[in-house]
Amino acid sequence: MTVSRRVARELVGSDAFERALSDLSPEERSSYMDSTAMSWVPVAHIDRALERLAHHSGHAAEWLSAELARRSQEEMLNTLYRVLMRITTDEALIGRTQTFYSKVYDTGSLSSVFPAPGRCEVTLSGWRTISDLQLVGLGAGVETTLRCAGRKDARVQGRRTADGAFYLCTWRK
Repeated sequence: MTVSRRVARELVGSDAFERALSDLSPEERSSYMDSTAMSWVPVAHIDRALERLAHHSGHAAEWLSAELARRSQEEMLNTLYRVLMRITTDEALIGRTQTFYSKVYDTGSLSSVFPAPGRCEVTLSGWRTISDLQLVGLGAGVETTLRCAGRKDARVQGRRTADGAFYLCTWRK
């Protein structure tokens, strides 16, 4: 969350960031600002912060959610992970995405199937109330993981399901 906060401030500017924080309740502001890499922030607080950041910066909330996910994920993966991900199998790569997911979210779980080379179907289950912002951000995070791992033309299309979401992922090696 600390990387995400810094990236959010860079995306919207310090003035808009501070104005957005002032709109949050004390509880929302505290959980958003005081979180560490080892703590959980309620998704409702993250969504509220994203909505206020979007409002004060003039960006669409969905765009901001996706761009924040992309840039935060890129920063995290531009380390030793990047080298390792380029030599790993597609199945292991998507498996790591599931691990990253479980470190960020305490709701739902990801599963995946590979019907053909360069194609994966990722299912989020157990989160019927996933917000539109989280739905978009999760898809952007998966796409960014594929791209950072050297998969060309990575595309992820997501849609809501009764139990969470479904993402169709395509790429070339």
